[in-house]
Amino acid sequence: MKKILKIMAMLSIIAAVVFAAGCAEKPEAAENETQEASNITNETVTEANITQANETTETGQVVTEADSGTSISLKKGENFTLQLRENPSTGYSWELNVTEGLSVLSDEYTQDEAAEDKVGVGGTHTWIIEAVELGSQQVNGIYRRSWENTTGTEENFTLTVEVE
Repeated sequence: MKKILKIMAMLSIIAAVVFAAGCAEKPEAAENETQEASNITNETVTEANITQANETTETGQVVTEADSGTSISLKKGENFTLQLRENPSTGYSWELNVTEGLSVLSDEYTQDEAAEDKVGVGGTHTWIIEAVELGSQQVNGIYRRSWENTTGTEENFTLTVEVE
């Protein structure tokens, strides 16, 4: 658990640095520094992935909105990646719930690239989820604004995970 918290803290710091760098004009001298920061980010993510790979078995399965309502099979200790499109700049985001037999290892939002004059660009929310208990498990998500009442017309995501 401490390793996961450390990784999340490192990713938060990296995200803050990347965000701050994107808020200022980049003089030519700063481009080299940005490239160096990008290299550090790639190394940090790689180290995080290696740490995670040592702790769990990865299946390489990537699940998206197109897989809603379906079922996948995993062995205990394996994990999969869930990627759902969202645009939190409009207030909409995914509220994700998993049954106790699943564990969310990481939870990250990545905004799509945007032109300088564009705001409100969407992106992809990515979760890495591990199968920790045998049996039929569930992933349920609802795409909504957190301050609005649920009406039943919201977009939903469901996935059954059969853990062997």
